[in-house]
Amino acid sequence: MTQSGKIVAYSSTALSAAAMLGISALLIAAPWIGMRPAAQPTELASSDAQAAQSEQAKSPAEAPGTPLAEVRALAAEVSGPSLAPEATPSGTDPAAQSVETVAPPPPDWTPVEVGAALMECVSLLAPVNAQVVPLAPVRYNDCGTPAPVLLRNIGKIAVDPPLVMNCRMVAALSYWLDKTVQPAARATLGSPVARIVGSSYACRNLYNLPNQRRSQHAYANAIDLPVLFLADGRMVNLTQGWGPTKRDLVAGVKLVPIVAKTPEGTAGVTTADMKTPANGSAAAATVVKASTEPSVNGAGANAAPKAAPPPDPLAAPEAKFLRRVHRGACDVFSTVLGPEANEVHRTHLHLDLQDRHALNVCQ
Repeated sequence: MTQSGKIVAYSSTALSAAAMLGISALLIAAPWIGMRPAAQPTELASSDAQAAQSEQAKSPAEAPGTPLAEVRALAAEVSGPSLAPEATPSGTDPAAQSVETVAPPPPDWTPVEVGAALMECVSLLAPVNAQVVPLAPVRYNDCGTPAPVLLRNIGKIAVDPPLVMNCRMVAALSYWLDKTVQPAARATLGSPVARIVGSSYACRNLYNLPNQRRSQHAYANAIDLPVLFLADGRMVNLTQGWGPTKRDLVAGVKLVPIVAKTPEGTAGVTTADMKTPANGSAAAATVVKASTEPSVNGAGANAAPKAAPPPDPLAAPEAKFLRRVHRGACDVFSTVLGPEANEVHRTHLHLDLQDRHALNVCQ
């Protein structure tokens, strides 16, 4: 074969191969080309919007957006002021600040403490005629008790409203009411006590003062009794029934008039019987003598009738009753405070079982 014939053969072979490759490419791409519809105007618009958004994303500083102050304000409103940067003082650690402001959760009573308290309740209340409702352990910071009960009545004495206290207080209160209060009520008032009104558990300090230690009320280990109701309907109120305290009697003492004798030494006069002239000279004062002339009935004409002594307020039945139950409470409770203690306790009896190492308080 000549040289020109070889060139023609090679060219035809190459063209044939190129044609076959082009046909194959068209066959492969035809389905994909057919599946794509023609672009609509809306798609063009959305494409333009997406392109604009992408351009804004690329340059956020140039795009108009929400001011930073508004974003922080919204975050503070949703998450609380503590999450806002302005809420943290300068120079403080936010983590340390959260630890200081958030109080730790109160510790719970351990199963051993609860079990021991329940066993004590069973032992103390077995011989007591009282209606109690067991409650869940109470714990708030350092207040509470592991086995509280709700006391509804003791014997025939109703506790209204019911009081929350520990079992030691229930047993002591039952003994005092049975051995002291009821006998005293029958003897001095002629009627037994049917209902008591008071208060017990309260998580507070002594006298509600912030710098004082915890009161026994914080442990359900105390009771305040201002009022007792008798079976005949009468009410014994500590405020009025106790009568004057020693403080009242000391404050009410008056000066005794000084008794003098007349020059004749026959009749007694007081400083109130002396008259001072208008010039104010004490030396010119004259003494008005009591008349010594006998009257028809044999007494002095100017003799005043003898006034009856005022009734003794401590002899009233309510006063006798309350003082008797106060003295009896000192044999049962470690702390007894009443109207004689101070003005705070003028209105009620405070009874508790604080461990005082035999140094009981009875006032």
